[in-house]
Amino acid sequence: MLEFFFIGFLLGISSGISPGPLMAVLIQETIKGNIKNGIVVSIIPIITDIPLILILVFLIKQVEQIEIITKVLSFLGFIVLLYYGIKDLLTTKVDLEIDQKTTDSLKKGFITNIFNPHPYIFWGLIGVPFIVEEDILNMVSFVIGFFTGIVCSKISIALAVEKSKMFIHSKYYIYLVRVSGFVLIIFGLILFSRIF
Repeated sequence: MLEFFFIGFLLGISSGISPGPLMAVLIQETIKGNIKNGIVVSIIPIITDIPLILILVFLIKQVEQIEIITKVLSFLGFIVLLYYGIKDLLTTKVDLEIDQKTTDSLKKGFITNIFNPHPYIFWGLIGVPFIVEEDILNMVSFVIGFFTGIVCSKISIALAVEKSKMFIHSKYYIYLVRVSGFVLIIFGLILFSRIF
């Protein structure tokens, strides 16, 4: 159970610090408003991802050859993690498009994440195939670990941005992204090993 929490937590941190649409909204809302706006955006993955997880688990459980399906999805997940991991390892600068329009932080974060492909790719090819054949405790531990990691890392980024508006362009953030790339590659190899 703790093992699944820890794996979920590490993946959550990696997802939380990786550049992407939600990160752009997080930075924008923190800069325009304050840390409260950043915290609101940080919890968006919980709101958008839980229904997605439940739907995917339900659909995969309906398949008779569940073991074959999870192996195929795990292999695709391994390829995706390898790609994202190498991309993060090779990051030299972060360029996030910041939309200057003023809107409600919760609404903007929700809409951004609904149309963000990353959660669908992560849960469809990586997260759910990894846990769908586990018992309920391991499944819940992984999900709680993931959301703990992603929310904590996003709040930490929001705090850093509020204190120093240049943090996102600093070498420290680049180092964080590269570490997250290493974590993604390690987890990709774990997924690959479970295929056999």
